[in-house]
Amino acid sequence: MKPNSRFALAGLALMAGTAALPLLPQTGLVTPALAASAPAATAPLTLKILKVEGNKAISTDDIMAALPYHVGDTVTREQLDAGVQKVADLYKAKNLGAKFSEKERFVKNTVQFYLVIEEQAPEAAAAPAPFVLDRVEFTGNKKVPTAELEAATALRPGATVTAEAANADTVAIQKVYQKHDMGVQIQPVATQPNHDNHVVLTYQITEK
Repeated sequence: MKPNSRFALAGLALMAGTAALPLLPQTGLVTPALAASAPAATAPLTLKILKVEGNKAISTDDIMAALPYHVGDTVTREQLDAGVQKVADLYKAKNLGAKFSEKERFVKNTVQFYLVIEEQAPEAAAAPAPFVLDRVEFTGNKKVPTAELEAATALRPGATVTAEAANADTVAIQKVYQKHDMGVQIQPVATQPNHDNHVVLTYQITEK
């Protein structure tokens, strides 16, 4: 069963706007070189300061909740790095790309830890292929010849089909019937016989 014109064209527009999901941006972890006085990777340190910078897509509270340590905890440099990976996993789970860098400052047996996040903008979806007209059909026109309707309309095979173009041709057909002092009801219906971007446009005409 062919759908009604409005829904057929609206359906085409909806299908035209559907695109494959973009690839997830890569999430990177960048660890800066530490000062020569940095303690060993497994040396115990008291976490004095813990701050997150640059995050916009994910709240600081959510990031802090993902980190397995808090101010006042005893940590090692290895544990700090492992915590950053937890944040990276959080971004991946939300389909967000980001790069991470660490700023560390060591004072005696304490560490001040700053996690800097550089969020990546999502990639734009690929533009959908336009709908291409294969042919135009007229049904129900008994008093006005098809050739006259074809001459009045603008869409031709190979043209890009849009709702605006179909509506413009619908108005043109109405004017032909007005010229003949006849009433008419027109329903443009677009179908995709091959399930691709090629369409057949049918003007279903009810003469009055």
